Amino acid sequence: MIRLVASGAAGQPTRWILAFHRTTDSWLVRLLACGTYKHVTAIAYIREVDHWVFLDWRFATIDVIVARGSEADRLMGYYTANADVLGMEPRQIVSGFRVGWWCVPMIKHLVGVRGGALRPDALWRDCIRQGAEVISHEWTEPARHPGRSDASPAEAAGGA
Repeated sequence: MIRLVASGAAGQPTRWILAFHRTTDSWLVRLLACGTYKHVTAIAYIREVDHWVFLDWRFATIDVIVARGSEADRLMGYYTANADVLGMEPRQIVSGFRVGWWCVPMIKHLVGVRGGALRPDALWRDCIRQGAEVISHEWTEPARHPGRSDASPAEAAGGA
């Protein structure tokens, strides 16, 4: 189906998709972002212009990518692979002071999340408390050490 977009059309997202990543390429971020999540990115569809926007804040750069069609599908797969995903409507907040220039403070400001989150794990919790919808979440059981009391008898004995 072909969708016509008016020339001179403009719009803004009415809902953001937030992808919380368990891994990152940066050794420094892996060190600093203790917890489950190491990075967060934002994705939104702008209906009036029939395009997706992908926002990825990192220490050294910011990627802003606009795409549609099969390229948007490819990027959606890339940005949500191995990530837990929330959906959230942007909210207007008045904030005279912004802390930091990394993914968490920028996403907080983008979607209007209140709270003191400085790491992705805390941002996830703040988003949930403020009405975000869980779109996908991989529930994983923490790894158990064979010598710990919570290990099964077979694990404690050295078996599988």
